[in-house]
Amino acid sequence: MLLYSWAWCILVLHSMWSAEPQAQTAVELLIDGQPFSMSPGVARVPASHRSVSLRLGKSAQEDPEGCRRMRFKLGEIDEGWRQIASEMCVLVRFADAKGDQVGQRLFPVDGASSGWRGTIETSTFTRRRENVRVPPEAVSATMAVSSSGPPTAMGVYVVRNVKIMSGGLNATRLIYETGPSMGMEAKGWGRSGTRPSMARILPTNEGDALCILDDDPGAHAEWSLSRAAAPHVEAGELLTVEWSEMHDIGMGNRFDVSYGRLNAGSYTFWSEELDATGEPLPPAQRIEIIVLEPYWKSGWFWIIAAAAAGLLLWLGCRAIIQWRIRKHLARVKQERMLEQERLRIARDLHDDLGARLTHISLMSGLAENDPESAASRESFQRISSMARELVAALYQTVWTVNPEHDNLEDLVNYLCQLTQNFAESARIRCRIHSCEVTDQRLVTSEVRHNITLAVKEALNNAVKHSGATEISVSIEFNEARLSISITDNGHGFDAAHAPQGNGLKNMQRRMEAAGGTVSIQSQPGEGTAVCFAVSIAAAPKRSNSSTI
Repeated sequence: MLLYSWAWCILVLHSMWSAEPQAQTAVELLIDGQPFSMSPGVARVPASHRSVSLRLGKSAQEDPEGCRRMRFKLGEIDEGWRQIASEMCVLVRFADAKGDQVGQRLFPVDGASSGWRGTIETSTFTRRRENVRVPPEAVSATMAVSSSGPPTAMGVYVVRNVKIMSGGLNATRLIYETGPSMGMEAKGWGRSGTRPSMARILPTNEGDALCILDDDPGAHAEWSLSRAAAPHVEAGELLTVEWSEMHDIGMGNRFDVSYGRLNAGSYTFWSEELDATGEPLPPAQRIEIIVLEPYWKSGWFWIIAAAAAGLLLWLGCRAIIQWRIRKHLARVKQERMLEQERLRIARDLHDDLGARLTHISLMSGLAENDPESAASRESFQRISSMARELVAALYQTVWTVNPEHDNLEDLVNYLCQLTQNFAESARIRCRIHSCEVTDQRLVTSEVRHNITLAVKEALNNAVKHSGATEISVSIEFNEARLSISITDNGHGFDAAHAPQGNGLKNMQRRMEAAGGTVSIQSQPGEGTAVCFAVSIAAAPKRSNSSTI
């Protein structure tokens, strides 16, 4: 214990002598990789950051005398102190008969050994055992303990009880050992490196130990076994190398430590400089890092957002209501103008053309009674027939454009009347099954016009071309769908192979314009069935005082 205390005092005094008072090492805060300004001891980090880093220490190139090992911790993240480890090593070197090096094996160490307790006095050695194969042409093996790893390595590395044995796993033959009594120099060990003074002898209870106290990031020291004391080896044999070690090694250079994205809250960052043996050099530096809350998590943001949303909603609703009112007024105006125009056309047709054609029909009927000429009677008969047809067509046109008839009930009544007129003119039997309309349904003049023309075409085909003696018409209205079926008992035809004439094309075109469908079923000798179907939307019946 006395030897340990004495040795530790030497190391501490050396460390204190080499660590002259210097300015406190700066700690630089980096946000997203860029320097971030902060007030003394306090940094307020915006919520939008992606990473928080801290730059510690001094550069070995810019200020080699001011470089120190450093340890750090972020109190709310790190469980304890952290530092950046660095390397020193034990080397086994092989030489040939000329003394030239023909091989080398390196066994690195970094950070703190498992038995390290903060000081050499309180720490324990760890035994280490490694195997190495002798390369060809090698006749001798030497060893070295060196801090010549990374140039910025700083710390203490202690090695004792070095043994080299031959025989592989059995290690039957001891070819070299340092022993507990004689000094290391007497055993053939010598100092070297860019600063050999950092290599020293450390007395322990079990004999002298090889110690390297590296406090210079730009230099290194080395203990090496001389060639004169190097044991003889055979090429290809397997050597076992053993030694006991303790170490605490860190990096003496500027470095960055990153914590990524931090959650909102307060964090305390601590940093301390260390001497070469790992002892802290007060005072420690402390930085309060305050990560701000995102603006969208604050109460005032939600108040403003709610107010803005309410305002936008009110403006949006107001705009929609105004747009719908303008659209409704425009539609009402357009419908009113359209209805007025339709009423004017209906009145003109009824009062003028209707009266004239009726007069022609009456005059032609009177002329028919004149027996003066058979040709005159025939001509007048044609005039009378044409006039009656014109009156019927005029009535249909007036009925179509009259807005008072824009409902399902009037449409059904007109189709029934149309069917009866066709049957009477052709002098064939007619059966009509008509549904009862219980609710008001709006049917525009365009739809009424297309439906009546399609039905008229089907009736005309049945009367003129089918040779039927009876026509059945069924009008049904179920689930907002109007179905009209026209069936005759005529000679029929092959619907699958019959050519489509203008009549069928006209019916299809009319029903497509009305938004409906048409289907034809017929077989030779079994008559023909024509079915129309169209959807009728529910709407209140519009009232109008004008009549035709």
